[in-house]
Amino acid sequence: MEEFIETLMTKVGLDRKTAEKVVDVIKEHADDVPKWLGKSGALDKLPGGLGDKIGGLL
Repeated sequence: MEEFIETLMTKVGLDRKTAEKVVDVIKEHADDVPKWLGKSGALDKLPGGLGDKIGGLL
């Protein structure tokens, strides 16, 4: 998770404490995240057909 926290800090501009809170929310709702991504249309934007593969798991 440290790598994800670092990514949130550098690419999104979050401070460490906020990035850690984001990670905590994602961990708490891990079962819901794929459903949320599917509803948002984000899966359609993933490269190499990855969205179709993830969507097939939902």
